[in-house]
This record gives sequence, structure tokens and C-alpha cells, in this order.
Amino acid sequence: MSTRPVPVPATCESLYAVMTAEPLEHEDHVPLPHAALLRAHGTSPQGLERLEARPHQLVLQSQAPVAEAAAAARDTRVQALELAARHDGVVVELLTPRVLELTSEDVSLAHAAQWYVLDHAALLDGDLVTDGLAQFGLPDVRVRAVGSDDVVRAMSSAVLAGVVHRLIAEWPEHDPVGEATVTLRDIAYGLGDVQASVTPHDRGVRISIDYVADDHVLAVELLDDPATTLFA
Repeated sequence: MSTRPVPVPATCESLYAVMTAEPLEHEDHVPLPHAALLRAHGTSPQGLERLEARPHQLVLQSQAPVAEAAAAARDTRVQALELAARHDGVVVELLTPRVLELTSEDVSLAHAAQWYVLDHAALLDGDLVTDGLAQFGLPDVRVRAVGSDDVVRAMSSAVLAGVVHRLIAEWPEHDPVGEATVTLRDIAYGLGDVQASVTPHDRGVRISIDYVADDHVLAVELLDDPATTLFA
């Protein structure tokens, strides 16, 4: 019996719809997410307008063992965005419902914030909960009781991006449960900072990660104040 607290799935899946004004080599008919859900997950009005003008659909899907899931997710996203670029199309991520408003050149596994959205209902309760990490075989991540203060939420969101950066890089070789330090460099990579490689890594935030089986989430507790340990 495995002693790892976090279960490791056998396979992981990514799913994208490339929407175009004219049909491509074949037509798929997967139901699209409602516009309100796309908006809640950050899709812009321009993205929704472009989507409405492109009724034809081709679905790209990947399924890979968990050890290969990150590379498969990256490659499938790049393929979808390249196909859309060639046909003036729009890419809808179906498992984490949103319109992808980036180019294939922007895709990066290190830029962790590309790969999840924040659960809207949890935000209303003052929590940060990711949606999207199942494509890597990971539970989603929850930071509780962030509250409504803009500065505290921004700091916690930044740390969350650093946590997810490390999770994607280290999973499934390392089980994440336990204490760890998320460095300023981890956060810079997670947020897509172009200067991440030269960002200091001698400052960090201590965190504790627990796996909550009933909710299938990784519960993250910040053991330090990011404002003090990162920026003081």
C-alpha cells in the first residue's frame, strides 16, 4: 500500500474546442460552456464577441499517464492555439471553461497562473480555490479565509501562483504534503514574470500543505506574512 497522502491518477486529460467561422476537416458538437461561466472565469467581452461569430467546432483532446501529463497538456494547448491562429479562430478550454486569450508562443508550464482559474463561489466566501489542476493529475489548491482586503488577497494570490508553479514542476515525483518554502522566484515564475530567472530566491514564505480527502483539495496555510518575508 502506498504511503503517499495524495492519490496519483493513472491518466490525465486536456480538452479544447477550436471555434472557426468556417468548418475545418470535420465538425464536432461538444456543448460549449455558458457565456456567464466564461465571463466568471475571466473571458473578456472581446473574447465572447469573437466566440459568438465562430460557430464551427473542432475538438482536440489529449490523454496521458500522469508522469507525461504536463507535457501533453502543454502540447495540446499549443496545437489548439496554432490551429486557431491559422484559421482566425478562438480556443475554448472545456475542462476549465474559458476562452484562451493568448498565443501559442505564450504557453509555458512555468507560468502556473496560465493553467488555472479561481473558483468564483469560493472567492465570494473569501477563499482562493484553483480550478484546472486535474489536467496534471493534481488536486486543486485552497487557501482559506483570505478575506476581502485587496492587498492581502493580492499577496495570497501571488503565493498561490508560486505554490502551483512548484506543484506542476515537482508532481508526481514528490508528494506535496508537509511544510515547504515558496520563494520569490517561484512566485515570479508562477505569475509569468519575464525577469523570473534573475528574481531573488533567498526570500520566501513558509507554508504548510495538507491533503483534504473529502474535498480532494490541497489545503495551503501560510505560516509567514508575505508582506514581511518577501518585501520588507
